[in-house]
Parts: sequence; C-alpha cells; structure tokens
Amino acid sequence: MASHLLSVVAFGAALFAPTLAGAALVSINGFGAGGWYSDDTRNASGANLVGVTSTQNGKPGQSATAADDVAIASQIQFVAGPSGSTYGGAVSIDGTSANAGKSNIAVTNSAGFAAASDLLGAGFSAQYQWYGQPNSSSRSLAFKLGIQSTAFGSGAGQSQNGFTATRSGEQIWDLVLVHVPSSSDYTWSTVNLDHDTGTWALYRQAGNAFFSAPGVAKTLDDWALDATFGSLLFGAGAEVTSVQFGLGSSQRNSIAFLDYLQTSLLNGGDVIDFTDVAAAVPEPGSLALALLALAGCIAPKRQRRGLTQGRAPSGSEG
Repeated sequence: MASHLLSVVAFGAALFAPTLAGAALVSINGFGAGGWYSDDTRNASGANLVGVTSTQNGKPGQSATAADDVAIASQIQFVAGPSGSTYGGAVSIDGTSANAGKSNIAVTNSAGFAAASDLLGAGFSAQYQWYGQPNSSSRSLAFKLGIQSTAFGSGAGQSQNGFTATRSGEQIWDLVLVHVPSSSDYTWSTVNLDHDTGTWALYRQAGNAFFSAPGVAKTLDDWALDATFGSLLFGAGAEVTSVQFGLGSSQRNSIAFLDYLQTSLLNGGDVIDFTDVAAAVPEPGSLALALLALAGCIAPKRQRRGLTQGRAPSGSEG
C-alpha cells in the first residue's frame, strides 16, 4: 500500500516540479508543438530538406515531401537525452557527417515576436541548457535571432528587392544574430544572455549582397553602437521574427542536446521544455484526472485485501 502511495506522490511531484523563476512549463515534444519546426535543415550533401509536416518556412520554390520529413526526423529528434538535465528529455540536433550539413530548429513569426530594440533593454533575457556530444573536435550549439531589419522589404532600395531566399527560413529575416557558446562536451551547461552579456556574430541571408559581411562578434549593446548596422538592427520597425538553435555548417560529426529555453521574447517568459515524445506532460485538468484515477486504483485493492483477510475495509491501514 505504502509503495502505491509513494508512486502516486512521486508521479505528481515530477509533473508539478517547480519551473525557473516560477514560470509555467511549456512542453515541446515534436514538430509543430508550440510553433517549433525544422528550419534551414540540410543533409550531409548540403541539400535543403523541406518536410510536409516538419518544416514551416521551406525554401522558396522547393516542394515539400514526406521523404524530407523522414530525413529531417533522422537529424532532429525528441529524445530522453543524457541524464542530469534540469527537466529531463531533450531535442537532439545532429551536425551530420559532413560540413555541408546542418540541423536547425526554430519558431518564427513574420509579424515579429518583439521589436528588435527590445533586445537592448534590461527586460531582455535568454537562458538555455545544452549538452555537446562531439565525435572528434568540440562543437557548439548556436542560438540565433533572426531580424527583419529596417531595410527589409521588396521595394526599391530594400533588402529583398530582386532577391529570393535560397535556404529555408531565411525569407522572413534579412539579418541574423548568432551566439556561439563555449563548448560543453559531455556535460550540461546553462547559458545566460542579455543586452551586454554574451557576444553575437552577425550574418546576412545566403547569397544576398545587399549588406556587407560584418565578420565580427559583439554584445548587443555594441551592435547598437555600430555605425553601419546599429540602426538597421534596432531602428524603428526592425523586428525579431525568428528564434533558432542549430548545429552544422562546418560542425560535422557531433550531436547537441537542448533541454530548455526561457526567454523574454517567447511565451511571456515561460520555460520552453524540449522533451521526449513519450514524456509529454498532461494538461492540468488531465493531470488531476490521472491522479484521481491512480488513487482510485489503489482503494479497491485495499478493500479486496481487507475482505480476503476477514476484516472490514478501512479508510487507513491498521
């Protein structure tokens, strides 16, 4: 009896485990959950993979196929993950066997999650936990923010005029800030970022020469002071339209695991928990019913035991 009660208590405690800073927990256990999809994922040969159900912003002009869904699922998987993470479970991101390959997962909003200028305020924060599993040299899981700059648009003098994106996901931003953390080989590391903590490299869309190639990494505050890109990145009308994690582009032979992301940009700061498909947390209503059902399964066993032993069923053990 005691063991049954302990199992129920442990089950409930695990599901009600406290989240960071008291935030709610949002479970992401597959493509589409919470708006997360494959984005700019390429096989080892460098070919863009555009799935029917796993890709949201496919390469313009490329038809989505179920075969690409299968290929993407071999590179990005929702798994139990290495032990020792904060929440358990993870999404694994495979850099493939060649430098031309890449695996990327992203959530996007073409209208913008927030004004890019919000990245400069004290209210911006991002925290995530990841684990590296390199096959040879150390690798790092990149955290990326896609920006629609003040020059984004298809009109004369704008960045998309005469240009068509050549990779999935790149059609909804024209500049992307990329943070590459220190390597985390065979251990879980927590990364904390804000407007002046952590450096970001700046990249343009592949093949788009509208912008010069910056080629340096700076804090967000330092980018705001950049004479060329400061106003483009953070001026009025610039928006954060994509939040991404990726491994690849010359980081072959490695797998990274991502446990969670908590950022002021998404879900009101709730914890976004990447987890195993089999470990999805029920909604609160469903959870309460499940706990009641488990408790109900225990009571009849107690009653049957009492009757078998010639005692009247009791509400507690004697």
